[in-house]
This record gives sequence, structure tokens and C-alpha cells, in this order.
Amino acid sequence: MVNEMARNTGVSVETSKHMILDAGAVYLNYGEQDERIFGATRAGSEFAVEQTVREIEVDGLRGPTKGFRRVVEEHIRLTVNLLEMTPENVVVALVGASSASDASEVTVTRSLATADIEYLTNIALVADYSGSGDPVVIILYNAIADGNFMLSASDREEATTTLQFTGHFDPNGNLDASPFEIRFPVLV
Repeated sequence: MVNEMARNTGVSVETSKHMILDAGAVYLNYGEQDERIFGATRAGSEFAVEQTVREIEVDGLRGPTKGFRRVVEEHIRLTVNLLEMTPENVVVALVGASSASDASEVTVTRSLATADIEYLTNIALVADYSGSGDPVVIILYNAIADGNFMLSASDREEATTTLQFTGHFDPNGNLDASPFEIRFPVLV
């Protein structure tokens, strides 16, 4: 039997243990030897699984039928509102970019040749999980920033850019496995 509070609000005694809290931090190549925090963000980040589910049409079926639907396309995205502008972060934000430095400055340039596109091993959003001292980790594999790059600067404000990263299927791997995973800590 569902108690009155849960029936009216969905809240149970377990609710407070199962919430993802705050903005979290974005990591590049999470768990890899070259792992690093991407940088400070403003207004958080957003994870999205955009999918097209196709209903298989069969003569005589009167509507959606269990077992007759399949995912035909998906796009796995992490949108990051980046506040911290470094040459390294701009190189990650612009597909095909690289940097060079001398004694006085670091210059970022870009090649549009597809051979110069470097995919991140992964990008991850790591956020607090209310019922645990361990975080929830959302990982996109084979990621690149493939949205537009726009830097918004205005008087009395700090410049920010909104970056869209997309996870990619690996043709050398399992093409039926989505290029993401979500790791939840086990609660004791």
C-alpha cells in the first residue's frame, strides 16, 4: 500500500538518498592517465539522450504493440556552460584546433581537415549523489565539441561559452552499444 505522502507527491523515505545535487564538475578523459577538470562552469551542464524510436508497422495491429519498437537513431550530448577560458579549453572547444606558444603568448589556430579531428576518449559530468559520499558519473565516449562556438562578452560580466559535446559510436567496437554510461554509487 502506498502511503498518503507518496501518493500525493512521489516522495518516500528513500527520496532524499536518490538526488543528483548541484552543478558538478566536467572532466575530460575521466579515469584516463591524462584526466583533467575542464574548468569552471556557470549555469551547470545538461546531459541529453536524443532518440528516434520507430514503431514497426504490421498489418492488423491496432496501435503500438510491445516488442514492435526499435531505436533507429540516437545522439548523446553534454552541454557545458564554460566560464574558464584557457588556450587548452579553446582547443577542445574547436574541432581541429591546436595551439603554439612563444615567450609572450599562446596562439590557437584551426585546421578544417578531417584528419586533424581528435576525439576525446571521454567527457564526464561528475556530480554529488545525495545518499552517498561517492558521485554519480555520466560519461560520453569518443566525444567532440560539435556545436557552434560563440563567446559572449559584455560589460560587467564574465565571458562564457556554451559548448555541445556529442558522444560517437566506435566503428571498431560494438555498434549496438550506446556511447555513454551512467555510474551510480551503490548505497549501503
